[in-house]
Amino acid sequence: MNAPASATSLVYSSIGYDSKTVNIGNESTINVTLASSATGLDEVVVVGYGTQARRDLTGSVATIKGAEIANTPVQSFDQALQGRASGVNITTPNGVLNNAPVIRIRGVNSITLSSAPLVVIDGIPAFSGNTSAVGSVPNNPLSNLNPNDIESLEVLKDASAGAIYGSRAAGGVILITTKKGKKGQSRVTLDSWAGWSQPVRLYDVLNAQQYMDIKNEAVRNLNANRVAAGAAGNNIEGFLPSYNPDGSLVDTRWYDYVYRTGFSTSNNVSFSGGTDKTNYYSSVGYTNQKGMLEKNQFKRLSARLNLDHKVYKNFSIGLRVGYSNTQNSSPNSGSVGDAAFGIAGLGRLPLVLPPNVAPRNPDGTYNISGAGIGPGANLNPGGPAGTPLLTSYYNPLVDLENNYFKSDGNEIQGSVYANWEIIKGLNARTTFGINNISFEDRAFYTSIAGDASGNGQAINYYRTNKRWNWQNTLQYDRTLGENHNFSLLLGNEQQHTDVLRWGANRTGVADPYFTTFQGGYANVAVAGNFQGANYLLSYFGRLNYDFGKKYLATINFRRDGYSAFAKKWGNFYGASLGYVISEESFWKNVAFSNVLSFLKVTGSYGEVGNNQGIDDFASLQTYESSFYGANSTLYFSAPGNKRLNWETSKKTDVGVSFGLLQDRLTGDFAYYRNLVDGMILRIPQAPSKGIPGGTPGDVTNININSILDNVGSMRNTGIELNLRFNAIQKADFNWTISGNLTTLKNQVLTLANEGQRIGTATSGSETVNYTQAGESVGQILAVPSLGVDPNNGRRMIQKADGTVAEYDHQGAGWTDREGKATTAPNQLVDGKYYGPTLPKWYGGFDNTFRYKGLDLGVFIQFSGGNYIYNGTKAGLHDQRFWNNDVDILERWTPEHTDTEWPRVVYGDNISNGSALIMSSNVEKGDFARLRNVALGYTLKPTVLSRIGVSTARFYVQVQNAALLTKYTGIDPEISTNSSGSSANTGSGVDRNSVGQARTYTVGFNIGF
Repeated sequence: MNAPASATSLVYSSIGYDSKTVNIGNESTINVTLASSATGLDEVVVVGYGTQARRDLTGSVATIKGAEIANTPVQSFDQALQGRASGVNITTPNGVLNNAPVIRIRGVNSITLSSAPLVVIDGIPAFSGNTSAVGSVPNNPLSNLNPNDIESLEVLKDASAGAIYGSRAAGGVILITTKKGKKGQSRVTLDSWAGWSQPVRLYDVLNAQQYMDIKNEAVRNLNANRVAAGAAGNNIEGFLPSYNPDGSLVDTRWYDYVYRTGFSTSNNVSFSGGTDKTNYYSSVGYTNQKGMLEKNQFKRLSARLNLDHKVYKNFSIGLRVGYSNTQNSSPNSGSVGDAAFGIAGLGRLPLVLPPNVAPRNPDGTYNISGAGIGPGANLNPGGPAGTPLLTSYYNPLVDLENNYFKSDGNEIQGSVYANWEIIKGLNARTTFGINNISFEDRAFYTSIAGDASGNGQAINYYRTNKRWNWQNTLQYDRTLGENHNFSLLLGNEQQHTDVLRWGANRTGVADPYFTTFQGGYANVAVAGNFQGANYLLSYFGRLNYDFGKKYLATINFRRDGYSAFAKKWGNFYGASLGYVISEESFWKNVAFSNVLSFLKVTGSYGEVGNNQGIDDFASLQTYESSFYGANSTLYFSAPGNKRLNWETSKKTDVGVSFGLLQDRLTGDFAYYRNLVDGMILRIPQAPSKGIPGGTPGDVTNININSILDNVGSMRNTGIELNLRFNAIQKADFNWTISGNLTTLKNQVLTLANEGQRIGTATSGSETVNYTQAGESVGQILAVPSLGVDPNNGRRMIQKADGTVAEYDHQGAGWTDREGKATTAPNQLVDGKYYGPTLPKWYGGFDNTFRYKGLDLGVFIQFSGGNYIYNGTKAGLHDQRFWNNDVDILERWTPEHTDTEWPRVVYGDNISNGSALIMSSNVEKGDFARLRNVALGYTLKPTVLSRIGVSTARFYVQVQNAALLTKYTGIDPEISTNSSGSSANTGSGVDRNSVGQARTYTVGFNIGF
């Protein structure tokens, strides 16, 4: 081959072998022998405060390579992890850009506190979750990390692996390692992609003519009911056609105004290299992603510098630092910030707005009436003759063209370290890191119509999250004799977190010209102020021992002191044993050792804690400022609890790891059990005690008349299976199969009181989920529907006493099947539980094919065994003025009696579930999703060397390519309740949420 004159080294690589760099010098002929690449058993994995060979692990750790997610069209790395690791269940709540996913490792691990894992980036704990103070726009701080900068992700799942993080490990730990330079010739890489996102599986709703026919029929049926009940049947069939200036019928498809084809790009440049003393990696990245929702956009500018330098033979220093600027903007989708029932939400408006009403008047102005959309030709069926039908729902064009909701952030996250090898094997290391983020959240509501109709409103919030973390460790690695291998780690960690937020709300805009907070307004009020701080002080240690790589043992211990609890200090530990049977001499001599080449059994037990999500001052009696008339005063705001302590997770894990056919087939199997004890719950108190829980006069606050205490318990059990098979390994063709499967059984064991039932409201309006002892957390409570009575078209409900009740809107009301009056069904009395809402099984299946320069990757994610309450389906069959799903055309009529949907009666919001939680809207959530399909081509080195390029790969891919499910909603992976404690106890609810997009991308990776 011909090498460029400027080349100083050659890189040799081949599938299945480790690459090797060789200096050219003056040689004209170079002979190179490549070593077989390490299998998954030989890889080095990152563990807490160190690394370990996977073959020697006794804890449960899953690894995801950064290359697996680098080119996926997501905003944050956590969105790309679905199905990639066993035991890790990730739910994308909706299709709004940069909405934080719900991450659960081996189930829900709390009710009141957070179940989310601790996320650690290059050793420094990071902020996570939605941090936006504006309800309509999310901001996930994990999106500040450019996925292209990630080398690997490790997930610590059991106590042996996670106990080194003590009080923060109950929900598991995700360790992220960013890239670093390698010794050899400098390397420049350019990674770029462009993509197009489109909505999929939108509901098929009635067109204008169908809508008018159904609603007028519903009015006729209402009149018939009223006449049969002895009342006047004088409602008007007022759903009438409107016409465009050209004389055509107004037939508005509201989807066309809310959704679009979003265009996104991402560009990243990195520089890396190293010498005997110094390694470096730096990168700059920019992504601009436009979602499928109008006005939904995410931008990120990022830069990173990772540097390692050996000052002396035994003394090294280094730094890891990343900066990012993110900009998030979104319309009011109703899918973020507990707004599922909002009358402005763009996830809901295309489903309910009348299609026979135009968004604009003939003169081009907005079709509005007061705050809401104009009626068109529609008349109010129940009003005086000629009264227009005013729906109160908003015109989405007003929101999209005038309002805005933005959340911008600037983050610097990094650390510096120094490492001194005092004597051989004894290393002292100190690391100091920071994670500082500033957020500015802005919202503007026009005075034209909508939420601030006739008034106008601007809101600004500014928030800073500041965290410093200082770690000091001493590690000693020693081998005694030939077989005794020790590794002892001792450490201290301190962490201080400070959160400040201030805000203001201005109303009464002086002129329509003003669209920012700085404009002229009549009023201003303080809004969203917050102050919090916490401190963590820790001492920890770990001892690893193995005898001849055959007998393995690990012990972790950590003592944490945390400022939020009354009992400040807690002790946490994990211990594990492993036995590599295949290292025994008797094993190596048996015939089947060539088939079963590796076999290891492990077991672990330990206790870890949970301080994630606890209020910084939860254990204290607190007072807050307010006004008594015009005078400043204080009020008693929270009672505290001097006994408040950690939630504790007692984790057991038993596993088997194996390698077959000289490790062509590798895998592991594990059984896990997690007993969460001392759960922090609210204990109801007598009202006579006068226990506060909110601002004065806030009588609906759930904290009133309750105190926090450690009283509950819950258990998660299941199995995990991971397999990887190098099915075909040829010179020109390679086929690798990998997959994982996890099962989960969740059970609440005890709550604060016997018989207690904890309800979780959806957006404060509808309570579907209830948690009680003996059942899985957050099950769906619904009255059983027996379908539609073919004799009269009425909904039939099974009551607890055996009565079958039927509903006749504004007619006979609730009756039994013989027509006798009966009491209305009650969800709490007559409801049955449907669950679990957590998947009972989930996982992923990946196939990678390579033929010469071509590569094809097919990744499938699957989940199931859970139930979903399809509240959107209930709304789509509501017989108020709302539009309906086209399947309402198959309603009951005297000529069509075998149907799923009852006889339509105008104003009936009960028969199909809008006002009564019923089982007809409860569905199984099983699905298999073709999450990603990627086809690429890598150019030959002989071609690239002529133009000074070392590697070049071009690819096309589809994200969310296909979905196989019987769920009738927009997406079975959806979760309306996705923030705070409602994510623990309110899963499995789908209410007017925006689904996930399908994204097509094209891109390239070029290395110089």
